[in-house]
Amino acid sequence: MLIIIGLLIGLLLGLFANIPLPASMVPYLAVFTLVGAEALTGSWNSMQAGEFEPGKFLIEFAANIIIAALMTALGQQMKYDFALIVSFIFAYRLFRNISFMSRKLHKDIQTRRRNRLREKEDVWQDETERPAQ
Repeated sequence: MLIIIGLLIGLLLGLFANIPLPASMVPYLAVFTLVGAEALTGSWNSMQAGEFEPGKFLIEFAANIIIAALMTALGQQMKYDFALIVSFIFAYRLFRNISFMSRKLHKDIQTRRRNRLREKEDVWQDETERPAQ
């Protein structure tokens, strides 16, 4: 919950703070935003699977940031928009993570629904099997 509150505060500060960005930094901001969103959704999936390791998360996040920054810088030096390619890759991974999250949510909802039906059936059977008094 604390993470979500921090994200919302950061989002609101970013939306309402009037901080001008140089045009040369815009591709980096877009790429870093996608890298961060992908890291958050990937770590959420890892936490749900019980496989989350903070050290691994930090190393992967730092490596993704560095690789994305280097590819974006290389693209600017070559006058080619590598930021678009990097953005495509991380957007794909982001949507894949969101897809995993929605599948897990759907599976959990189905499991809860089945469990509730079984409980109702058990209660109904218990009531019908009791001897009449």
